[in-house]
Amino acid sequence: MDTTIENQLVNRKENFYFGVVLLFSVLTYIILAFSIIGLLVIAFILFLSLVLHGLYIGGIRRNGVKLSEEQFPELYEKALIVAKDMGLSKIPDLYVVESEGMLNAFATRFFQKDMVVLYSGIFDLIEKEGEKEVLFVLAHEFAHLKRKHVLISIFILPAMWIPFLGNAYLRACEYTCDRYATYYIQSLDASINALLMLAIGKELYSKVNHEVYMKQLQTESGFFVWLSEKLSTHPHLPKRIYELSTCYSPDTTVELKEPKGRVWVGLIIAIISMMIIITGLTFAYQALEKSNFFSEFASEMNGSTPLIDAAIANDVDKVESLLNDGADMNEMDLEGSTALHWAVVYSSYEVAEYLLQAGADPNTMDDYELTPLMSAVFNDDIVMVETLLEFEVYTDIEDSTGKTAYDYAIENGYDEIALLIKEN
Repeated sequence: MDTTIENQLVNRKENFYFGVVLLFSVLTYIILAFSIIGLLVIAFILFLSLVLHGLYIGGIRRNGVKLSEEQFPELYEKALIVAKDMGLSKIPDLYVVESEGMLNAFATRFFQKDMVVLYSGIFDLIEKEGEKEVLFVLAHEFAHLKRKHVLISIFILPAMWIPFLGNAYLRACEYTCDRYATYYIQSLDASINALLMLAIGKELYSKVNHEVYMKQLQTESGFFVWLSEKLSTHPHLPKRIYELSTCYSPDTTVELKEPKGRVWVGLIIAIISMMIIITGLTFAYQALEKSNFFSEFASEMNGSTPLIDAAIANDVDKVESLLNDGADMNEMDLEGSTALHWAVVYSSYEVAEYLLQAGADPNTMDDYELTPLMSAVFNDDIVMVETLLEFEVYTDIEDSTGKTAYDYAIENGYDEIALLIKEN
């Protein structure tokens, strides 16, 4: 293809957005590559994408109808001519798959093999004198391959996670491919019809007044109309038709401008609303945090209690306050653990001693058949063992396996703890 013609066919925003998304993605990959976890994340994403894509493509290759010299030869030959004229180095495999009425097509690549998949809803047009429209759809997908949109998709994947940025690039690519397809099938009418088909279906597209339809750019506007396109990978259909018309028939195309006033008003209202909501949520969060709502809610969900939470935090003052307010020092959570159990597990020495002095039962067994002394042994916490042994701790309590705290100390090689327990 002549370089001048190719430059004219490429949408002016495509190269700019490509540079932005490529820069962002490369920087993201470099940052991830500086850590083992990052490298694993990259490898996992690539591997998962490869497997899922391979499974999907495998199903299409076996179940779809592959076009060839023997299968729909007339359309296949015309498609080959378009692909060769476009300068594709490899002619892609063409498949038609059942779509249950959906009108779509896509280009893809798997292990250096290009493919174009056409949904049967579009392919049916060859029976209704819509062969040119089908060729437009095929040429559009060929253009994606020609422009390497499919090949580079994995390299710009991180940018696709950024709202607006990735989609802006993809919309620019769609404009480019529309231009390519129209140029190579040499029919603006067929291109417009193909896009109208996506708007209203394959039965009525030929009856739509496309000039009136394009005017919806002006009559149908507003913030949410604007936002719906910004969040989409494809431009709105009236804009695609208008863009093609201004490119290939500028003299007969009436200039249209999208009203931006209501968009800006809506955008300002949306920003102010978000600020109000965020401010309100911040104040609500701070109020709930001050009222200990979150800690109480978390405690309720896991069966904990304020006393247990204070024991875990080794907060003696809080424990004393709760006991003075009538809290039961031997209360249990959903697993049968007391505040003393948790104080032992978290090495909260001051709270453990305070609870023992206050009369907490040191011989309670939780649902896992662990006493506080057994937990201290498992933690290899000789200080906690010494603290517990200063009170009325039964060292001969057995679990369902018949083992005592002393047995577990011997079993784990904690000889000093075992000797301490034996002497008591």
